[in-house]
Amino acid sequence: MVRSPKAIPSVDRPVAILMALEVEARALVQHLSRSPISSPHLSVWEGVVDGTRLVLVITGVGKVAAALSAQFVCDVFDPRGLVAVGLAGATGGDWDPGQLIVASGALQHDVDARPLTKAKGMIPSLGMAVIPADPNWSEKLRQATARVVAKPQMARSGVVLTGDQIVSSREVRDRLLNDFPEGVCLDMETAALAQVAHQNGIPWAALRMISDAADEKFNLGEVLGFSVDTAANLFDQIVRAFLKAL
Repeated sequence: MVRSPKAIPSVDRPVAILMALEVEARALVQHLSRSPISSPHLSVWEGVVDGTRLVLVITGVGKVAAALSAQFVCDVFDPRGLVAVGLAGATGGDWDPGQLIVASGALQHDVDARPLTKAKGMIPSLGMAVIPADPNWSEKLRQATARVVAKPQMARSGVVLTGDQIVSSREVRDRLLNDFPEGVCLDMETAALAQVAHQNGIPWAALRMISDAADEKFNLGEVLGFSVDTAANLFDQIVRAFLKAL
């Protein structure tokens, strides 16, 4: 069943949280119920958390999966905005596991449409590379993060570099940072969600937690274990603090 956005009163539009992996959402879903809205490729939960309607979607990994999920949410739920939440790799040595990033913007590092565009990463239809996050939502997300995390320095801001690859090579990581020195972390979904939000005219924000150094020491088991042991509970706390601030 697909519900028209017109069926949802504007005063009751939900906030949409999009996460790539169910393991990242295991704490947050405890407050929600499976949605009656069905999709063959998505896991969708709905509920009211601290007085705010919330839709949580597990998008799957990668830009196409993220974009499809984001547009599905926009078409069916008419959300107030989109918030991407999940793990990311670091772009350099100045990081700690658990470092939290509130995105100031996002770009697709594997887009290169030159000579249609002037620069690598620029999207021809938009005429920009970095899609800026909504400043109001991002500030509320930053404040929510600072309230939850014990050390203020654990909450940083910067541009998320998105591409369809798990970066597990220091050489690749350093090349990306050379191309896009504003990048503070690497993921596979944020910029795709950002483009969908931008083209639908709704705000977006993103919270990423550093899980690895994006180098040869990358270990999938350790990353998933980190998500279970550390990330999921923090994501739950920060999202709930963010919802209270909206």
